[in-house]
Order: sequence, then structure tokens, then C-alpha cells
Amino acid sequence: MGAATVRAKTFSLASAPKVVRDLFDAQKRAESSWNWFETLAQTTLSGDEQALIATLETAAGDLLSAIPLVSRSGEVTRGLTSPYTTLFSPPLGRTIDAETLGHGIAKSVPVRLRLDCLAADDPNILSFTKGLVRGGLITSRFQHFANWFEIIPEFSEFWNGRGSQLKSTIKRKSAALAQNARIRFEHWDLARKFEQGSDVYEAIYTKSWKPAEPHKKFISTLLRKLGANEAARLGIAFIDGEPAAAQIWLVNAPSSTIFKLAHDPKFDQFSVGSLLTHWMMREFAEKEQIREIDFGRGDDTYKRTWLKSRRIREGIIAASPRTLRGLSSIAREVLPTRTSALIRRVIGRVKSPS
Repeated sequence: MGAATVRAKTFSLASAPKVVRDLFDAQKRAESSWNWFETLAQTTLSGDEQALIATLETAAGDLLSAIPLVSRSGEVTRGLTSPYTTLFSPPLGRTIDAETLGHGIAKSVPVRLRLDCLAADDPNILSFTKGLVRGGLITSRFQHFANWFEIIPEFSEFWNGRGSQLKSTIKRKSAALAQNARIRFEHWDLARKFEQGSDVYEAIYTKSWKPAEPHKKFISTLLRKLGANEAARLGIAFIDGEPAAAQIWLVNAPSSTIFKLAHDPKFDQFSVGSLLTHWMMREFAEKEQIREIDFGRGDDTYKRTWLKSRRIREGIIAASPRTLRGLSSIAREVLPTRTSALIRRVIGRVKSPS
């Protein structure tokens, strides 16, 4: 291949080159797909923000690596993530490509660049960060949020490993509702039932205990764009014919994320949310050979009842020492996160002496 050159430009959502879209979609992951980032760009940015795609190409024009970013007032500031993102995993290509792209982007960061929702052990992100450093930025990593997950080689084995209280609840509530067929579960094809599915989910969510969504159009746009190719799925529990609970799952075969869930408090006595979770897990494990399930963002107590493993998604702050505002960011953000990381390592060594 010819020598690589870096090009960063604002993309047009409607006219982005097919080669760019294909690079994203080749990862076969819902949150790495072009439709996912297009959804974020259309529904979560503030008025003075723009979505960018920074690309690494050969001299011959072959696309090697890309990362979606956000600029504010013409300055690159962060990765294209949102409060909905559970894992930021852009198509960075080979580790050498990721490093080269990071090095090129560093030159266009006058103040600071924040990336979050990162897998701690992602070699491409580590290489990209190395490139940022080589490009002159000062970096630090921080803990962003917890992600509960579990490998499920076989559903019956997985279910036998749950706690006795959860298993008893599912058994009792299922038996009570099975009389006269009061409960039924459905897994909707959003390619055919997008509008109906969106309406049902939104109606249940509105009745639930959860706060209003920070970006009102995100869910409906997500279901339309990702539901069309089955990257987003909708499961619904009906009691006496009435929608009682709904869940949105993101499918990244052979893994899947329980992305959004809600139930109508009117049906609290039936533990309908738990019944739907059990049904959906079995549906995906047995019929679609999903082998890893995670609960997205957060340390909610109920998540550890279902899944036993916990990992931390991380973030990176990279700031420029070349400008006064960059130096200020180093003092306010980079150095404090470095100090926090050092303290955690020291505490970890004290708790686990070799």
C-alpha cells in the first residue's frame, strides 16, 4: 500500500461515501454501525456541535481507519458518544493504523479531546492513545461506568446458577399467570412493526418510574434505523392482553446488550419485568445462540442478581500543552485523573499484597 495520510472532515449524513459506511458496518456490532452513529448525530448533539469523521487513508485512497468525533465551534472536543452509549468501538483498523490516526488527530486538538465508554483492554484504543501522545497531547485515563455481563454457553446451566430467590420468583409468578393464559411474550420484528413497536415502548416507558429521556427522538430513531436490520430488538410482555413491560436489546452476535427496559407499575405485583428478562434471555440464548449478555451502563443492584461478572468501561482525557486553554485542561482534568488512578493502584496493591 502507499503511504498513509490523515484526513479529518465534516461528513454529510445523507451523502457520506459508501466506503466509510461499509467500514463501520463491517464490524457487525450495533453500536459500531453507521446507523448507530447517524442516530447519535441526528438526535443527541447540541446546537453548536457537529459530527466529524476522521479518516486514515493511503495515498491511493484506500480507507484504513476511522473514528467519529464531535466538534464545538470548529474545535474537536470529544468522541461521538452519548448517555446511551455502552461501548465506543470505532473501526480503527490495525493497531498501527489506530496509532497513526491518533497522531494525525492530535494536531487538530487545540484544547482537549475526551473519549469515553471504552473497553479497558481494547488494543486499538491503546494504540490510538499512543498516537495522541506522540502527537504532543498529555493524556490520562479514568473509570467511566460499570458494565455487568456473563458468558452463557447454555441457558439451563446459566439459569441453574442464579440465586434461589430469583428462580423462586420467576417460577411462582409464571405459574400464577399461566392460569388462563394471562401472560404472553412477543419478540417483534421492527422492520415490519416499527411504528407500533415504538408507540408501545414509549407508552410503557411514560408510565414507568423512570425519568424522561434526555434526548426525546433518540429511541424512536434508534428503533427505526437499527430495527430494520435486526440490530435492535423489542420484546413485550402482555398481561390480559395489555402491554405490561418492554425491553430493547442491541444484538452484536454472539453477544447482546439489554439496552432499555421499562414496565407499567400497574403490574408490579406480577414482577413482569423480571419475567420478560427471563423469557428474552432464554429466547436469545436458545434460538439465536447468543453467548454473552450484558446490562449496559451502571451498577444497579438488580443487574448483579441476573449477571455475575463486572467490568469497568473507561475514558481518556487528552489535552494540548500548546495553548493556555489546553494547559488549563491539563491542570483541571488530566492531572486529577492521573492522581486518582495512582491512588487506586496503590490501594489495590495494599489490598492484594503479592
